[in-house]
Formats: sequence, C-alpha cells, structure tokens
Amino acid sequence: MREALARKHHRQQALLRVVTQQKLSTQQDLVRALRTAGFPATQATVSRDIEELGLVKVTRDGTHAYAPPSAATTGGGAERLRRFCEDYPVEGAVASNLVVLRSLPGTANALAAALDTSGLADVVGTLAGDDTVFVAASSDREAKSLLGRLTTFGIAKKDSR
Repeated sequence: MREALARKHHRQQALLRVVTQQKLSTQQDLVRALRTAGFPATQATVSRDIEELGLVKVTRDGTHAYAPPSAATTGGGAERLRRFCEDYPVEGAVASNLVVLRSLPGTANALAAALDTSGLADVVGTLAGDDTVFVAASSDREAKSLLGRLTTFGIAKKDSR
C-alpha cells in the first residue's frame, strides 16, 4: 500500500512538472507526457489526478492548456495553501526532521500539492496518504521552524503530550 501511495505521489509530482513545462491541452496529452516521463497512466488515472491536484485550463499563446492551480490565481502556491487551511482543519507536529500534518480524510494529496507549490524553502519534499502528509525538512531545527511558518497559513500546532 505504501508503494502505491508513493507511486501516486511521484506520478502527481511529475504531472505538475509536465503541465508547467509543456502546453498539454487534453487528458490524452497528459497520459502521453506521463508515459514519456516513465509513469504508466490511463486516462481515468489522469482524470483523478487532475481533480486531486486542482489542475486548471489556462490560455497560453492562444491555446488552452492544463496548468497548476497557482497559474490561475494571482496569489500563487502560498495563497493556495492558505485557502486550503481556511477550508479544511489541519494540525501539525514535528517528529525529528519531519513535519506531520493531519487533515480530513481524502484531502492529503491536495494539501501536499499546495505545499509543493507554496515556495517554502525548507520543504525538501512531501509524501501524502489519505489524511496525513509527511513534510521532510533538512534538519530537526528546520522542521520546527517550518511548522512555525505553517501556523501563519492556519495550521494548528498539535499538543506534544
């Protein structure tokens, strides 16, 4: 199960990269780009990924193409993270060099995508499950600092009892 979640996360990160780098207008274009990047996917899988990542269609050079949701808003990734935290309760705690974030079931992938596009320098990477996101930082100290910054987005610190 962990391997499947990791594959999904890596595929979704690859999808975010390809829509940022290429003009892809259809779901079949996305399937082909993912396959070229080494991620076998079907149209149904890509359709679910589009929904979970919140991809949008924008106009680029006169044509419509998929893009990360931050491309459609002026606030960028940080604003997306702030809006996510307004819409869903998120609680965070530090475990060594990881920040562990808990949200509602089914929302972790969207939270991870918001973190990945937020531009926060201390975020080395994220791994999302159903209701939990592990955010890797370079060190224990940076993880604590990162959680402090995340509270400004509306993430509540979990009591460390």
